[in-house]
Amino acid sequence: MIRPEQDHTSVTKKAQAAFLDVQQSVIERAKQTHTPIIVFTDNRIQSLTAEEFERIELEKSSERIELGKGE
Repeated sequence: MIRPEQDHTSVTKKAQAAFLDVQQSVIERAKQTHTPIIVFTDNRIQSLTAEEFERIELEKSSERIELGKGE
C-alpha cells in the first residue's frame, strides 16, 4: 500500500527539487548537443540557447529572492 504524504510542504519541496534536476539535465543536454531549448512563455514559443535559458532562469530566481525578502 502506498503511504499518503503527511506533509504537503514536503511533497511540494520534492516536486520543486525534481523539476530543478530535470531543468539542469535539459541545459546540459542542450550544451552537449548544441541544440536550442524550446520554451512556451508569454503566449509565444521561444528557441533559446542553453546560455540564454540559464541567464533568464537566474534572473527569475533573483527576482523571487528579492520578493521573498519583504515577507
